[in-house]
Amino acid sequence: MEERDALLLRLCAGRRVVHVGCADHPLTDERLRDGSILHARLMKDAAEVLGVDVDRAGIEKLRTALGGQYLLQDLTDARAADAIAEFRPDVILAGDVIEHVRDAASFLRGISRLMREVGGGVELILSTPNGLGAKTLLNTLAGVEKIHPDHVYVFTPASLTRLVQDCGLSPQGFTFYHVNSGDGVQARVQRAICRAAARLRPAFAAGQVLVCRAVA
Repeated sequence: MEERDALLLRLCAGRRVVHVGCADHPLTDERLRDGSILHARLMKDAAEVLGVDVDRAGIEKLRTALGGQYLLQDLTDARAADAIAEFRPDVILAGDVIEHVRDAASFLRGISRLMREVGGGVELILSTPNGLGAKTLLNTLAGVEKIHPDHVYVFTPASLTRLVQDCGLSPQGFTFYHVNSGDGVQARVQRAICRAAARLRPAFAAGQVLVCRAVA
């Protein structure tokens, strides 16, 4: 089982990609410095990339550091359709974005509508933390609930499937991924337990990727 970024890069390799949330706010500066920002790696592996974000400062930082093409726009805004259609994407990538969006259904409906307008069989690749992950279960057994302070949703595979179907999208299949959560002793022990659990049942993995197509 792969790490998240390795999996997303493999799914996008050689394809024309619209990268939603490319600036990775509020970690843009840190990840540009240490070379871990996904957008930079995507620009090397994909055929062509259009970065899309609502963070003006973040886009300017990416443009200065990496060059490339960018769209300062909410992707679900109807005004984005012409620019996206002109780019002719194979893939719309929303990597660990949906759990930050307060109205996830409107977000997905907007993307679904955009995919139908663009046409050409474009795929949506969604990644998000997995609510069934073994790490979550371990924390629950310890009486602790840990969630990123910017996250407003936690999805299981079943709940994510129902949501995308309700929003005009057809699920094409799940893949699960690992997350490296640190190098301390506790983190290493927890990681070993979680990876062993995921070998028994992939749905115990830390994260999930769902590929979708728009319903005609």
